[in-house]
Amino acid sequence: MTRGLHWFRNDLRLRDNTALAEAVRSCDELAAVYVFDDRILKSPRTGAPRVRFLLACLEKLAAGLEERGVPLLVRRGEPAAEIGLLLEAHGLDVLAFNRDTTPTAVRRDASVREVAARHGVTLIEPRDRVVFEAAEIRTKTGGPYSVFTPYSRRWRERFETDPRLPRRAPRLPRWSGKLDSDPIPDAASLGFGGDETRLPAAGEEAARRRLRAFLEERVGRYGEDRDVPAVDGTSRLSPYLRFGTISVRECVAAARETAASQPRLSRGAEKWETELIWREFYAALLEENPRVLRQEWKQEYAKVRWEDAPEHFAAWCQGRTGFPFVDAGMRQLLDTGWMHNRVRMVVASFLTKDLLIDWRRGEEWFLQRLLDGDPASNNGGWQWAASTGADAAPYFRIFNPVSQGERFDPDGEYVRRWVPELAALPGKSAHRPWDSPMLAAGYPEPIVDHGERREEALARYRDAKESSP
Repeated sequence: MTRGLHWFRNDLRLRDNTALAEAVRSCDELAAVYVFDDRILKSPRTGAPRVRFLLACLEKLAAGLEERGVPLLVRRGEPAAEIGLLLEAHGLDVLAFNRDTTPTAVRRDASVREVAARHGVTLIEPRDRVVFEAAEIRTKTGGPYSVFTPYSRRWRERFETDPRLPRRAPRLPRWSGKLDSDPIPDAASLGFGGDETRLPAAGEEAARRRLRAFLEERVGRYGEDRDVPAVDGTSRLSPYLRFGTISVRECVAAARETAASQPRLSRGAEKWETELIWREFYAALLEENPRVLRQEWKQEYAKVRWEDAPEHFAAWCQGRTGFPFVDAGMRQLLDTGWMHNRVRMVVASFLTKDLLIDWRRGEEWFLQRLLDGDPASNNGGWQWAASTGADAAPYFRIFNPVSQGERFDPDGEYVRRWVPELAALPGKSAHRPWDSPMLAAGYPEPIVDHGERREEALARYRDAKESSP
């Protein structure tokens, strides 16, 4: 009799879970484990909203496994040590987990492989988190891509000849007997109590409901609505993809099926697929260049002079900069653990090019607050906005926080929703409260002059580039 253990990480689902499906084919009995890693819990890059959402997703997963006779063991500690204890205590023959290519995961998983080898355990470690890993999408000369458009073109060509389609949830082999497990902890016991971020419904079924609703109700206008933060025009699936309660393969397949069956929706579905490919692009960049988590991808900007401005940084974090579109986004983040992507670009540009604060500080704050805080996508987005990343906006592209608001929130609806001090300002005037001071009582004055800071940012980026070797 072959006994196996599936180690859940960022794949908290039963449907289309590659390692789980392969373990089912290899094992007569199966158990599952989730390990709370103290190194991650204690990292300044880990925040309460994401931990709370993770816990809610784990509760749903545990219930689904229990219905199928498979126990979910919960442990806390160093993963290699905890998994080693389970392998030894229960005479396990197979260990299955899905490959993860982030720098922290690469180091962690190397230790787990060593433990598995010492115990003579068969290891199952397939690709699952992305459709194509970095080594599968290469240039004609065999190298990695650093520009998105040709990468996306090659990605689509590869998918046409080698489609990666989702699979149904397998019938899980039951575990005989009982296993002792710790209960799933609450956020307070993990050191994340007191957070009041409003969370969406958690788990695999919630993710699939959201996918269906998006494709049935909103994908047709996705190309137009995705840049309008006052409109519920996006999929809002990023937190679910972050924890793998839905696979990217299922998203791509569903989008393509929708486009094929309803041609009028094909333009929006293809645009959404492009956003999913951006996720793959950023994952590949980090896999190829793990240094970018701490360093500029474009090293000619490593010497940009950043400001040490704690009061400005605090105002940005709290949504009290005096720029309504920026503040609306930051308050949406504080309240919901999510921010509209157009607004993410604007607030990141504002931090780096108006406040002249190091992009790494903003990147870390986002990881503390975002439900979908993914190392690769978050880093890629921040380096894009800071003009330091691969295929990034050129350094002289600096978003004007007022005109961006007027363009993408022309009626001021988004601003008034998240900045109630400006509720009395009608239409576009919500983006210029200094023109109506009587109606904007209690709202702060702008903390910087955008025009002056724009010129200063341009000078600092030019100096850094000219002084680089």
